[in-house]
Amino acid sequence: MIRCESSGFSRDYRDIGYFVKHVRNLELRISLLRELGYRIGLNVVKKGDKVMDVTIGKRGERRIQVTPQLTKTPVAKCVILE
Repeated sequence: MIRCESSGFSRDYRDIGYFVKHVRNLELRISLLRELGYRIGLNVVKKGDKVMDVTIGKRGERRIQVTPQLTKTPVAKCVILE
C-alpha cells in the first residue's frame, strides 16, 4: 500500500483498486470509474509499469494506471487525481 499525507488519496487508491481487481472487462471498468466522478486519461507506459502503479504527471497530479498497455503503442488508461 502506498502511504500518502492525505487520507483522501488512500481512500481513492483503495476504491480504484477494488474496481481493478473485481471488474475484468476494461470498458466496463473505465465506465464505472467515470460514473464515480474520476477523470480518465492516457499514460505513457514505461518498461516495468503495471496496473495500479502511481505516477506523478507534469502538472503535479497523481495518475493511477487502471488498464494494461492497450496496443503496441506504449499507452494505458489511468485515473487522474488532482
